[in-house]
Amino acid sequence: MPRTRSRPKTEEKFQNAVLKLVADAGCSALGINAVANLAGADKVLIYRYFGNFNGLLQLVAESRQWLPSADELFHSLPFNSPERCEPLAVLHKISDHLVQHVQADKCTHQLVRWRRTRACPLCLRFSEEWHQLWKELSTQLATHSSTSNTQQRQQWSHACTLLAFTVEAQLCDEPLDHDCLETLAYGLESLDQLPELENLQKLNTQEDVRPPQLMEESLPTNLL
Repeated sequence: MPRTRSRPKTEEKFQNAVLKLVADAGCSALGINAVANLAGADKVLIYRYFGNFNGLLQLVAESRQWLPSADELFHSLPFNSPERCEPLAVLHKISDHLVQHVQADKCTHQLVRWRRTRACPLCLRFSEEWHQLWKELSTQLATHSSTSNTQQRQQWSHACTLLAFTVEAQLCDEPLDHDCLETLAYGLESLDQLPELENLQKLNTQEDVRPPQLMEESLPTNLL
């Protein structure tokens, strides 16, 4: 009796093949023949099931959330220990959490490396999620501060922009200059800092802060 093909299982094989190829060798390894060979199925089925190869990649891209949410990152911060709530400690905590999350999954790690160099559905979807994460996170950090004002929102936005760049550089094994992040944190120390989640405590502020326009001039314009 001939064995019948299971479409759901075959589709899953194709999707798993895409993920494995990216995890092992990056997006340059993606190709319809490579995916079909790894899945052990005829490439004609890719057209039949997904319309075309990009249709398969789009489905894989939308099959999961690649990055932690802004809420998850925000609630990982050490608000219960005031001595560790200085802006630089907050930025480093976000960086550590995100780096660990990305490095725990080889496919996600590869997408960080490839997202700026290859316009495939996987990379495009990942980049959209990347941009959205930093936008929402900067809003969270400013909104949940004890005093939310325009200057504070701008400072946290600048900090998250530069942090996104440093996290990406770290994940791509590129040189880092931590002084830039420390400079932004120095500016944030003058503002009302982040409160504890329970009682929204205010932390100490400093008076001598560089004007926000100086911070803007020091930021690259193409980080996100």
